[in-house]
Formats: sequence, structure tokens, C-alpha cells
Amino acid sequence: MSRTLVVVLLVGLSCFQTKVAKAQEKSDPPPSSPPVPVTKIELTIAAKGSGRPLRRAEVKIGQNSVTSDPQGKVTIEIPEGEGTILVNRQGYESTFVDYKDLRGKSSFTVYLPPGKPDDSEVVITGTRRTEVSRKTITVRETERVAPGGDPAQVTQLLPGVQSNPGSTDVVIRGSGPNDSRYFVDDIVVPNLFHSVFNLSILPSQQLTDVEFNSGGFGVQYGDATGGVIVLRSSDEVAEFDRTELTVNVPFYLGFFHERPLSEQSSMAVGVRRSTIEAILPNVVPEDLNATVVPFFYDLYARYLHKTDETTYKVTAISSLDGLTLAVPFDGSEQEDGRINVDFSNSFSVLALEREHNLGDGWRYRSTPQYRIFRIKANVSSDDFYLNGRVFYLPTEFTKRIDRGRFFYFGFAPEWNNIRADIRAPVFVDDDPFFDPEDAPRREVSRTFRYGNYAVWTALDWAWDALTVTPGVRGFYSGLAERYDVDPRLQIRYALDQENTIKAAVGQYSIAPEPPEVSEEFGNPNLGYERSMHYILGIETKWGDRWLTEFQGFFKRTYRLIVSGGERNFQDTGLRQTYGFEAFVRRNLTEKVFGWLAYTYSVSREKKSEQDAFYTSEFDQTHILNLAGSYRLSAYWDLGTRLKFNTGSPYTPVDGSVYNSNLDKYQPIFDRKNPYSARLPDFHSLDLFATYDSLYNQWKLKYQFGIQFLALGQRVNSVQYNYDYSEKEFVANLPPIPYFQLTAEF
Repeated sequence: MSRTLVVVLLVGLSCFQTKVAKAQEKSDPPPSSPPVPVTKIELTIAAKGSGRPLRRAEVKIGQNSVTSDPQGKVTIEIPEGEGTILVNRQGYESTFVDYKDLRGKSSFTVYLPPGKPDDSEVVITGTRRTEVSRKTITVRETERVAPGGDPAQVTQLLPGVQSNPGSTDVVIRGSGPNDSRYFVDDIVVPNLFHSVFNLSILPSQQLTDVEFNSGGFGVQYGDATGGVIVLRSSDEVAEFDRTELTVNVPFYLGFFHERPLSEQSSMAVGVRRSTIEAILPNVVPEDLNATVVPFFYDLYARYLHKTDETTYKVTAISSLDGLTLAVPFDGSEQEDGRINVDFSNSFSVLALEREHNLGDGWRYRSTPQYRIFRIKANVSSDDFYLNGRVFYLPTEFTKRIDRGRFFYFGFAPEWNNIRADIRAPVFVDDDPFFDPEDAPRREVSRTFRYGNYAVWTALDWAWDALTVTPGVRGFYSGLAERYDVDPRLQIRYALDQENTIKAAVGQYSIAPEPPEVSEEFGNPNLGYERSMHYILGIETKWGDRWLTEFQGFFKRTYRLIVSGGERNFQDTGLRQTYGFEAFVRRNLTEKVFGWLAYTYSVSREKKSEQDAFYTSEFDQTHILNLAGSYRLSAYWDLGTRLKFNTGSPYTPVDGSVYNSNLDKYQPIFDRKNPYSARLPDFHSLDLFATYDSLYNQWKLKYQFGIQFLALGQRVNSVQYNYDYSEKEFVANLPPIPYFQLTAEF
């Protein structure tokens, strides 16, 4: 009985507890759900192919969006669940990233590939100091059309430049190659091109644009009657490290590196070395019995420091070109019957450019520079050695008076120390049977020490649509020992927003060179070579995409230094060059870019006022260049260049005479009609393509090309048989394929 009672009580108590618990569950509110975890993450938005941060990139999360800072960084919160973020930036493809790829990470990098080419964006370059014939081509543009993407070579595709494929000489509007001047910023360089592949002496990575002046240029440029070419380098401090390794088959290897040193300074260095000398001897046919070994190198280094008021550039440039040549020659004294030629041309320059804002509209720029150059040539038993040191200090002050009105004042002292060692035949201009092989030799060793000084001033004066720039340049040559003045004037008149008339007139002078005034080989009485430039043209802008320019020019060069006379040289020559140029350009867009350049030119010379005019050595009647580029995609770019020009003139051979002392025939040239014959017209077609293979932090750039394609024979010289009774044209360079691979980090 008692047991039964106990069991009942326990069962009742259990039921009671169960009911109480259920009642308590009904009366107490249910606990709240745990919060959904949120992931905070720092994103870096970077360009695919370089890894460089992209500022102002938009990151969208649902309906919200944020923008990356100058370092390409942005912090976002990723909620639980499934979803994606969207990253956008102009010029790049939009990229989606899943939440699951971001969750659990504190940082993540999104690499945006380049977008598809779009012609809605047109690049417009800003204006600079008034120059009526200047054409400015940016490096971004040269990469699309210049041979090998080399900036300086783009000058060979512009109007007014004579076309000589295979030659590095720049002949502008009928003037000789030594009549033009070449600059890197304000640094004077003797030449812009290597003899191999016409490669320029500067790495393109440091350049922003190429300025080409074919005539009528301002008073800041002197000692030139042809044209002026300026390679402009960047004045922006590098923000990121950059390294490029280049392999060009068969021509050269290259290395370039740039890095920031602080927020206000950076450095860059580049070096290139030819490889053609290791390849060419293996491909020259043995039956030619010839050895041809060209070679080159160049070195570039720069330190840049920039503040709000002052910019410093320390620049070092070094360049060397050489050629070793051995070819069959009838008069050779060697056992193998060949004549040996060794040639090298080198220079090095160190410069400090300082540009400073003085306040109240005044600025000044000064570029002290020290240059060393050496030219060595050995042909059989003849030698030529020139070793020079030059210190040059161009300085210019600029005052901004008000809108469109500027005042310029500058000066440029130069000190030269040049040593010449020469062993060469004495040239006799009036001897129709002159032959350097049996001519008497003269040996000369001489040092030239002299100073050149120049001062100039100019004024840009604008009245509404009219801008007038009068200027004057005074100068003194230590070799000629004479003072003189060159006045110049440039005018621009805007007919409306699209059309501008441009005109220029001025005098330009060149001082004689040391060999020309030497007592032994030249004439100490030589003075300045003078040239008068007359230019009239019109420029039309057809919207943002098209530009046309037509220019007529007349250039009269007098006191031209010519060979002949009692002292081998005399300054009695006269040259006249006239013609017109047409330039039709489609401005740079993402898809299409290019231009058509045509020049009609006539150039005539005579040795004195009493003589008749004859065709100049630098005369080419018609010159046509078509350059174009089309971007197929963000990775592929196709381009072409078409060249045509009238054949270059040469002096024909009338006959020959047998020289028993040398046991050979000597040519008799038609001296009454110099340069009266022409080579056949020249034409060629270049094709090239560029492909970018992108990785996150670096890329490979492939360039394929073939130069000098032609439908017929292309000629560059005339060759005669042993007695000059027959002649044949010597073919120019064959089609040359090339392949270039560049790794960019």
C-alpha cells in the first residue's frame, strides 16, 4: 500500500513539473536570432599586366558603391550569403568577384584587364610656344606608327623630310644633314640615330613626344639652316617601379629600369647593345669575299627632382656606333685583295637642367652641359681622328605679361676644345683624273680652341585672332671671328575656330666647321652660311578627329660652302629650294590613328653667281608617306607604312681613261652637268603587328614586322664595270623581318 502510494506520488510530481515547464515556455518570449556575421576587407584595384594601382575605380555592392583612393585601395563589408561585387573603371573591362572569394580574407587585389578599343575618346595635345612649322607627335602615337615603335624614327614619315632608306641622315627641305640640329630637351646631341636599324639613341620609355620643326623656327635655335628635332623627356616623378627587358631579333638587347626615390624624386636608367655583329657574318655569302660588322651601344641615366617651384634633371647620355668592313678592291695592297675600313662615332654628355618659377609671371630654365665626342675612321692607309670637348650653357628667361603675351630673353655661351689628326689625300677639284689612290698625302695634327656666343630675345604678342612673334638672335663664332644678327618673324591668324593662317620669314646662319677653316685642308677666310626662309600655310581642324595642313615654302641659301678654289673650300655657293607640303592627320583614338604626308620640292645649286643652276644633291621631287594603325582589340594592334619618293640624283660618268701607273681605268664624270641623272623611283611597304600577353603583375609584348617590302627592284646606287663602259643599279636592302619581345614588370 505504501509502495503504491509512493509510485503514484512520483508520477504525479513528474506530470506536474511537465505542465509547469510547458506553461513557462508559453509565457516566456523566444530568444532573438544571432546576428549574421559581416566580413570587412581591403580591396586593391590594379591594372592587369602591370599591377599598378588604379585610382577612382568604382566598387559596387548591391545598391551601394565606393571609389578607390590614389593608391587604388578601398575598404568594403561583405555580408553573409551569396552575391558578387562589381568593379568598374573607364578604359578597363568590368570585373565581377564572388563573395565567397573574398570571405575570410583581410585583403584582396582585383586586376582589371584593358577594355575594348573605343573611338569615343580623342587625344588632344596642348599648345606650346609659337612655331609655324612645328609638328608634335606623342610617344603614345609613335608606338602605333614609327618603325619598331621608336619615337625619333617618326621624323622620317613627316612632310619635308627626304627619304633615304637605309640611311640615318635627316635631310629637311633640301638642306644637308649637317644643316639641322638635334636636341634631347635642351641638350645638344650630334645625332639622333644609330647606323643599325635607324634606332634612336634614347629609350622611348623616358620620352613624352617628338617635336619636328622643318623651317621658320624661333630665335632660341641657332647654327641651323635646315630644321630642328627635339626629343622631349618626361618631367613627372615616377610613382611606381618599372622594369623592361627587350630582345630584338636580329638587332639588339635592351634593359630599362625606373623607380621613385621619394614623393619628389625618381631615377631611370637604360642600356642597349647590338647583336647584329654576331649574326651578320654568318649570313653574308662566302662568294662575296666581304666582311661587314656593324655594332652599337647606348646608355641613358636620369635623376629627377621636382617641387612646386623648381624642377631638376640630371641626365647622362652615351652612344657609340661602329663599322668594320672588308671588301674586294682593285687597288688593295693586302694579300686577300680587299680594302679594310674601320669607323666609329661616339659621344657622351652630362647635363643639369634647372627650371624655376621666379614669381610674378617670370620663369627661367638653364641647362649646363658637358659633351665629349670622338670620330675615328681608317680607310686603308688613310686616317681621320677627331676628339672634342664642349661646354654649353643655354639659359632662357620667360615673362608672362598677360593672356597670350610672353617675353623671352636668353643667352648661350659655348667653349670648344677640338683635336684633329688627319692623314688623307690632297683633293684637287679641277683635276678630271684625280684619284685618291695615287694622290699625294698630307698629315695634319691640330688643336682648335674657340668660343661661340649667342643672345636672343622674342615677344609673343596677341591681339584677338592675331599673334605676332618678332625676334632677333645675335651671335659670335670664334672660328669665323665674326659677329652677326639673324632677325625672324612668325605670324598666326585665326580665321575662325577651325582655320588658322601661319606665316614666317627669317634669316638663319651656320658657322664653318674646324676642318673647313683649317690652314692645311680648308680656308680660314670662310664666313657664315646663310639661309632665308619664307613660309605661308593654312591649318584646318575638322572637329576633334581630323587635321589638315598645307604649307608652301621657299628657302634661299647663300654663301654656301662648296669644294674648289685655291684653298679647297669657298663660300660662294647658292642653293634654292621651293615647294609645298600637305599633311592630313587623323588624331589618336583607341581604334584608328595615322596620317598622309606629301612633299613636292625642287632644289637647285650653283657654285657661284656666274655659274648656271644644276640639280642639288638633296633634290627629291615627290615624297609620299602613309602611316596608319588599327587596334583590333585590347591586345592586338596592326599597322602599316607606305613610302614613295623620286629617285635621288647622281652625276653620270661620260667615259674613262686608262691609268698605266695604277693599271686601272679612271672615270670621267660629267662635270658640266652634275647630278643630272637619277636613280629609279623608290617605293616600299612595311607591315607590323603588336600583341600583349597580360599577367597580373607583368606582361609580354610581342612585335612582329617586315620592312622594305616592294613589288619591284629598289635601287640605292650605281655600279660600273672595270672600264666604266657599262653600268648597273645596285639593289637596296631586301625585305627585313624582325621580331621583338619585351617583358614589362
